[in-house]
Amino acid sequence: MKYESARRQRTTYGRWARLYDFSTALAGRIYGFSDVEERRKAIELLALAAGHRVLEVGVGTGANLALLAQRVGDSGTIVGVDVTPAMLHICAQRCAREGIAALLIEGDAAHRPFQERSFDAVLIFGAFNGLDDRERALAETMRAAKSNAKIVITDEGMSERKRKTFLGRLFVRQDHWLKARPPLELLPASVRDAKVTHFRAENWYLIDCTNPSPSARSD
Repeated sequence: MKYESARRQRTTYGRWARLYDFSTALAGRIYGFSDVEERRKAIELLALAAGHRVLEVGVGTGANLALLAQRVGDSGTIVGVDVTPAMLHICAQRCAREGIAALLIEGDAAHRPFQERSFDAVLIFGAFNGLDDRERALAETMRAAKSNAKIVITDEGMSERKRKTFLGRLFVRQDHWLKARPPLELLPASVRDAKVTHFRAENWYLIDCTNPSPSARSD
């Protein structure tokens, strides 16, 4: 699979930005799931609490921010990074409309200006498959996350069970990203408690894991 360059991502998602929320809601109706409830499932795995600092990589239009804000509260901090200015513009409008306090940063997932071990949890939701350098993006994620921080990575990638069904084969022909598989081989060997499940009607993979301590990373 050929991964898009950051420039192409900006162009593609810039054109798609205003339709993105509608398209994700429509996908839920087509495949038979609630977009909000499926997002909630992923966010619950972050084990957030009041006062936590959470980073979302590929924040897009900010569809997850209200759910994150509910968990970290007024004393917490939400930071969202995205490579596409048009997405961030819509995200900022959402934050203003819904009263969500979030720091939004335009940037590449593989090159982030964050101090080491500065976040209690990191979420990458629907923004991993198309990255140029996925291995470096994961390394940056681990570097920015505190020891024992929860990390959740999820994107399109149909379950093995569904791939064998008639509908599964049909959907894969229509959407090549559904061919993607969970990128477990890119996770550092020191990562703890890595689990893979599928959700969003088994059309997306979900990896949740725990960031190791610095000593474990260097072993």
